[in-house]
Amino acid sequence: MEERFYGYFLFRNQPLHCVDQELPLNFALPSLQWNQSYSGYVRGTGNSMILPIICMQNLTDKDYLLKFAEDLQHLRKRRILAIYHRNFTTNTLSEIETFFQYCQQVKFVNVILVHRDFANTHIYHSYNQFPEFALETRDMRNSTRIYPNRLADVAETKLNILADQVEPNTMFYVSKSGTLYIAGYIGHFIAQFAERYNFQLWLPDNYNSTTEHAVYTEEIRQAARNGSIDVGASLLTPQKEMNVHGYIYPIEFFQWLTMMPVEPPLETYQFFILFFRPAVLAGLFFVIWLLCFVNAVQMELVCRGVHWNRAAILLLIIPWELNLLRGLLCQSTAIRAKCLSRRILFILIFLLGGMLGNFFSTNLVKWLTVPPHEEPIESFRDAAKRNVKIQLAEPAISDVKFYRGEDFWKENSDAFYIVKTIDEYQANMRKMDTRYGYVMESLAWPIIEHRQRYFTHPLFRLSESLYYTKGSLLSLPISENCIYKNLLSDFYLRSRESGLLSHWYDITFFLMVRLGRFTLKDLSIVKKHEVLTLKEFEWVWLAYGVGMGFSLLTFLFELHWHHFFGGV
Repeated sequence: MEERFYGYFLFRNQPLHCVDQELPLNFALPSLQWNQSYSGYVRGTGNSMILPIICMQNLTDKDYLLKFAEDLQHLRKRRILAIYHRNFTTNTLSEIETFFQYCQQVKFVNVILVHRDFANTHIYHSYNQFPEFALETRDMRNSTRIYPNRLADVAETKLNILADQVEPNTMFYVSKSGTLYIAGYIGHFIAQFAERYNFQLWLPDNYNSTTEHAVYTEEIRQAARNGSIDVGASLLTPQKEMNVHGYIYPIEFFQWLTMMPVEPPLETYQFFILFFRPAVLAGLFFVIWLLCFVNAVQMELVCRGVHWNRAAILLLIIPWELNLLRGLLCQSTAIRAKCLSRRILFILIFLLGGMLGNFFSTNLVKWLTVPPHEEPIESFRDAAKRNVKIQLAEPAISDVKFYRGEDFWKENSDAFYIVKTIDEYQANMRKMDTRYGYVMESLAWPIIEHRQRYFTHPLFRLSESLYYTKGSLLSLPISENCIYKNLLSDFYLRSRESGLLSHWYDITFFLMVRLGRFTLKDLSIVKKHEVLTLKEFEWVWLAYGVGMGFSLLTFLFELHWHHFFGGV
């Protein structure tokens, strides 16, 4: 029968209807027998590689055929043998035509009909629905295929589609001649599929307005369910469905992440804030004080002996010596250190000053050459605290809730900036406004990444920590018993294997540029380093004010000390 099968499914109400009442006994393979009074799901029995056989008493009994089709749910593309319990006469041609029209309605593509006297006449009937319905009468004695491949050339049959116009998957554009074309790498896939099998791509009249705007996935999913379209030019996830038979073989694996603006480089003045933070200043102050204290103790013990008067105690409390401080700054001094311990102390002071000076200058040069960036945003709460809103189209809120749950949305909804439509969201994303983050599929990120190669420096990064799903399958939606399902799946696998899908994705970037979806203009802002800026002077004046305030307090303390203790 030109196709492998490993079992039979026999559908009959009475044994007499199959001409040979003992027909099941002649089967050399396992068989399954049902009648009109029993309802079941043949595919659920575990074997889908079967030859369905239906025994007909009345060719115009539509309910009987519908029951048979119901049992063959998701198996209607199998090759079917129909046995009619009457002899062939030309008077029955109208009934035969009606029978095959019913077959076309329930999406039986490969059906042949034989009569009770087939052993004598060798005549059988079939039909071809491409491009229009046509009844065929054939003789088994001729060397023709019993079940010809009807889908090899569909003779410009209309393939009804609906595209979501979500970049870079699908896009519509009008040529100079006024012809409507579909683009995008999924659009290229659909167009090449139609060309390969001689389909005529067709947008149903009730969806003509969709060429001007993006279409939400739920509308495409519903159009495929009710048969308004044959295939949806949109990548949808079967994870939302209880029935995955409404999709072809999975096309992509994607992650739903967030495109966040690259954190800006820190200003020069922030170097001094980070370098001279309180802990560093306190530690440096303590080390210098300790060295000055050791120097004061050494001078008291070696030079003047042990005399614990008020002056000696004050010297130990405030042991600062100008020569030591000059040594800390690696400046020359006129001091003469005769004893070894004092020389060692000054060597330590000069070493410490050299190390501090070298460490400071090295880090400053590094900062000015490659300025560090702010700490990256790693959570949705961080984004909300820093007031970096993540743009999200309103129709996509339900998808976020589906993947992350209602609790996630309640906790983090303040981190999002909601726009009304997908078109508005896509327009904002093309502007690459760094005040916002954007919900981003991993499939669309390479287009953004490629565009940023023409910038002086990238504006956005893909954050894997701000995710909505770590992984999900995507596929093309079709009707549940679509006759093109295997054809589409096979064409996809061959396109993936040959590298055509990757090629179509690559050319989509340049097509979007040509269509004016975005330009290659450098949107990054080049910040030139300036040695002195007004921002730096703010901290200079602040440090000056603190120093003058401290000096004033010291002066008032000295006046107070001299007034009360000067005569003692």
